[in-house]
Amino acid sequence: MANVGQSRDPVAEFEFRVAFQFAALCKAAQKAGCLLKIKKVPPASRSCAPGQEVSIYQHPGSERIWKATFPGKAGCGPFGFYTPAGYLRRMRLTNLVFGDDNRFEGILTRREGLSIVTSQPYIQPHPERFIPAEEEIAACLSALGFAMSEESSQWEGDDGVILGDTHDRNFTGSLSPYCFRAI
Repeated sequence: MANVGQSRDPVAEFEFRVAFQFAALCKAAQKAGCLLKIKKVPPASRSCAPGQEVSIYQHPGSERIWKATFPGKAGCGPFGFYTPAGYLRRMRLTNLVFGDDNRFEGILTRREGLSIVTSQPYIQPHPERFIPAEEEIAACLSALGFAMSEESSQWEGDDGVILGDTHDRNFTGSLSPYCFRAI
């Protein structure tokens, strides 16, 4: 029998990748002057509840909210947990696809671990209802050039971009008649 070496543990490999990427981001943030301590982050938001992936912060009167991933995590979705590089890639795609203004603010260091900190403009909810109907989300995504794939049940663009996690809680009604915004 051939000796093919030790079998690979995909979970250990993923955890190694996440730790390596957080360490690299931490080093880059330190060089760039955006390695953050909790006192540099705005106070916890009173108007936005934390999500399943992030804690929300906002200076009173500010037009931007800050999001910090849970320590040592980089978000999750229908395909499981993501790497820090994947989290930042999705943020960039959100800016490109939806015309958003999400920004990388830095890496937050705390006893529990490292967090990716981003900011985005506060999105004013619809005046009568916060969450859009599925039909409104579908119309918005169709207008942006996406089509629902029968094979994957995901919204897919001609350019290969696949939108996951497009349930109604990830959109908010905006005052714009054009579209609801992804959050």
